[in-house]
Amino acid sequence: MLYVDGMNGVINHNETIQWLYTLIGSKFRLVVKTALKLLLVFVEYTESNAPLLIQAVSTVDEKRGAKPWSNIMEILEEKDGVDTELLVYAMTLVNKTLSGLPDQDSFYDVVDCLEELGIEAISQRHLNKKGTDLDLVEQFNIYEMTLRHEDGDESADPPPSGRKDRRRASLGGSERRGLERRRSRRHSVQNVKSTLSAPASPCAQSSPNFMLGHGQRVEDLSER
Repeated sequence: MLYVDGMNGVINHNETIQWLYTLIGSKFRLVVKTALKLLLVFVEYTESNAPLLIQAVSTVDEKRGAKPWSNIMEILEEKDGVDTELLVYAMTLVNKTLSGLPDQDSFYDVVDCLEELGIEAISQRHLNKKGTDLDLVEQFNIYEMTLRHEDGDESADPPPSGRKDRRRASLGGSERRGLERRRSRRHSVQNVKSTLSAPASPCAQSSPNFMLGHGQRVEDLSER
């Protein structure tokens, strides 16, 4: 992978990337560390490799009946004990992959999987814990800043590395999607919570099941 011909061979053989991602779930620390390093080399080589990694992740996790990125999340959850170096590599791989994605849908598809698996709680736990490794803090901060920036949070600064502009609307998206722009799962949940906690307007009082769009009621979204 350190030579052009070797890297091109790996790019054209997704099974190799699937194998490396599978090794992240190994019980042996050195195997996990080496697999993470090689995947970082792969993703950093060119932005077009990020979708190939996502393809490999989806294939492996679908076959074993798990949610995408489960292997990465098990490392971040410190399932096998504290190992700061592995945490840094895992979170760096997440950020490098997200950085290489050019459009909204590909970005949010990955982010929403991570959010569903609990990355927000894991991030806050590490950021609020005294003595957390500074490199790990930096990687979690990059993730949080990237997400807030992409969601259009005006108070959020652009991430120190990666894209300074928000991603383009995905090709083939509807006109409605292009006008509204997609937001993350976390952003949508927070908006629903704020809507539910806000004082009811006269319109809402006269019609408690008012529609939000796409035929969804507030009650449906809150349950979700």
